[in-house]
Amino acid sequence: MAATKPASASSTTPSSFNFLKEGLLLPAGRSRRLFAAIFTILVAWITLLLVADELGIEPLKLEVGRDMDTLKSTDPGGPDYADLLQQTLDDYQVLFITCAAYLVSADITGSVIQLVSLFAAVTTYSGDDGGEVHTFGALVVVGRAKQQKQQLKAAVLTVAFVCALKTAAVSLLLASTAVVAFLAFRWPWYCRCRGLFLAGCLVLLVAFAFYIFLSFVCSLAVVVALDESEARRCHGAGGAVGRARQLVKGRQEGAMLFVFVTTVLAAVVRLIYWQAKMSARSDMTLGALLLGVLYTVLMAALELFQDCALTAFYYECKGRSVQKSETEYVIKLSIQDA
Repeated sequence: MAATKPASASSTTPSSFNFLKEGLLLPAGRSRRLFAAIFTILVAWITLLLVADELGIEPLKLEVGRDMDTLKSTDPGGPDYADLLQQTLDDYQVLFITCAAYLVSADITGSVIQLVSLFAAVTTYSGDDGGEVHTFGALVVVGRAKQQKQQLKAAVLTVAFVCALKTAAVSLLLASTAVVAFLAFRWPWYCRCRGLFLAGCLVLLVAFAFYIFLSFVCSLAVVVALDESEARRCHGAGGAVGRARQLVKGRQEGAMLFVFVTTVLAAVVRLIYWQAKMSARSDMTLGALLLGVLYTVLMAALELFQDCALTAFYYECKGRSVQKSETEYVIKLSIQDA
């Protein structure tokens, strides 16, 4: 028996907040040792990202900042200006390459960890494991089964497809932002023409809202690929994304609630990180260290909560979809009998 029963099994009309409650209760159920291991992995991953940022990226940012200050105080007609400009461009290039490598590495490792976390949540929530997967080692054993290997392979392909979709969406969003910014700074009349400026801002707002919706659907598609019964119906990663979009259609308010709650919580936790950076700049080393530890723990807990709540949301949508199909089938039979 699963640690937590799906919401659709417990109630035909679950509350809008039910999947959020399930997201909190699932890690504290019978498989708490499994989720404790995943939480530890998340803490270690976030810690490594913070260390890489502080030791690899922040020094480069300071170096570029010093180059800019020196460049501003140097006479453009002086003999040293060309060398300083070249040095600044070189430092910018190093910073850009380092940030790109950091973001790509963080995205890849984060996707792998999220896949493991969602696999644990799906295995625990669905109850298909027979109540035996209570540790990370047991989860690895389940993942090595032939049937689960095929399921994980499909999920990995879905993750790759999802990353490509999100990268394309981010590129379009950045391109739209660059166009509006270029028009605003290149031609001042564009800002004075309120209609055109507001239209550009509205396009950016719509593009950002679409990106948020796409990110949610893509995350839900990974859960679809991990669910054995749904994976059989979907053909490839595109089928998983299509199925996720179909499930969200009837639960737009739940999707918006999920995005709102997780965004607000992430913003609040992020404030702790910025407070830690301010304390570090003020030579409050101990305070910065404690705030950094608090931020790491809370962010890891938030990541785990998001994965568990997303899994609960998926099974709630799936239950409603099954009930709707059964109702339509009964109505169809009644019409035929009549």
